[in-house]
Amino acid sequence: MRVLLVAAGSRGDVQPFVALGVGLRRAGHEVTVCSTGDFGSLVREHGLAFIGSKLSATAVMDSELGREWLGHSSHNQFVELRRFRAFVRTWGVQMAGETAALAGSFDLVISGVLTAYGSQALAEASGARHVIALLAPFEPTRAGWAGVQAPLPDRWSRRNLVAGIMGSWILADIIQPPGERVRELLGLPRGSRRQIRQIFRDTPSLLGFSAAVVPPPADWPTGQLITGYWFLDGGAPPEPVRGWIEEFLTAGEPPVYVGFGSMSTQDAAGTMASILEALARTGRRGIVSSGGAGLASVGAESDDVLMVGSVPHGWLLPQCAGAIHHGGAGTTAAALAAGIPQGVVAHIGDQPYWGRRVFELGVGASPIRRHQLNADSLTAMITDVVDPVRKLRAAALGDRIRSEDGVARAVAQLGELVR
Repeated sequence: MRVLLVAAGSRGDVQPFVALGVGLRRAGHEVTVCSTGDFGSLVREHGLAFIGSKLSATAVMDSELGREWLGHSSHNQFVELRRFRAFVRTWGVQMAGETAALAGSFDLVISGVLTAYGSQALAEASGARHVIALLAPFEPTRAGWAGVQAPLPDRWSRRNLVAGIMGSWILADIIQPPGERVRELLGLPRGSRRQIRQIFRDTPSLLGFSAAVVPPPADWPTGQLITGYWFLDGGAPPEPVRGWIEEFLTAGEPPVYVGFGSMSTQDAAGTMASILEALARTGRRGIVSSGGAGLASVGAESDDVLMVGSVPHGWLLPQCAGAIHHGGAGTTAAALAAGIPQGVVAHIGDQPYWGRRVFELGVGASPIRRHQLNADSLTAMITDVVDPVRKLRAAALGDRIRSEDGVARAVAQLGELVR
């Protein structure tokens, strides 16, 4: 079977799709990943075909609009939505136009949340099947624990369901322009937000997270299939980076990892100053990832703080005492699998949900939003993260998650769906 995975977003969004693609290739399928051009090496080095957009995810997220949305929207959800909508209409439409040329080349199209509408058009024009792959629980539900936008997270409530439905209409409005561009290029009639909402209701969805983290609610439709996380074996970083990190790790007690992934900012210096002050106050050693915020540009290495670039989380995090991060689905999953406590400084999107969820499970500190990040809040978070009881809970949940094979289960589910 010829399978196309359409992955949009940061590395944390794309890497699970690559892991899923590797599993499908091992099962005998012909797999191609379509994403922004800067993920070509990641895809090809794992034996998958790659079709790259002319866009660069790194450049897009480091643009003026990207920095404003990612790093400076958490104070107001309406500002965040407005910037997210502008971001998708600016960059998503361009990638969608390039994707339309792939119609007719595949038997199965697997999309993410942002590419679902356009991918449905590809499937329609090709006579192919369409499956949605999600890294967070977007389906509206009364269950607070499974509602990304739940106003009553500790309850089973109709208010949670209504909030989820409202969120689904907002999402439909945001992703409609790229999808309409695909439909236009393929000669398909224009759709509507109602049709987009129905696509999410009717299309089978593979959910790439663990039921131990998000137990499936009784009111989800039958097509919502939790498989477990989709982890990619990234191995260790190359030399000499590995040697530098290992030397630092063996020089003292396990450090706290601090990194905000691809989240960019207009204030790298202020962010780094807060991190250093919090580490100093708590007496903890730290490994700080430069990431999209460009924290390495501040130049803050010392005997107790090591700056790193992109390092495989699966290798690094199990060697740390805890992790402070942005709450992206991929980083949250990596910290859970590592069996270490974590604290989330949520910037955008589903990140507040993951911060809340790990706190509810007792494996994470009380989350904060990006605009609340300062030396005081980080000091409190680090202190909470290294709590011995939280460490024990995180280790137990990590054992459970590592026992799951989310990729194998997803591949098996896909086999059933397209039989």
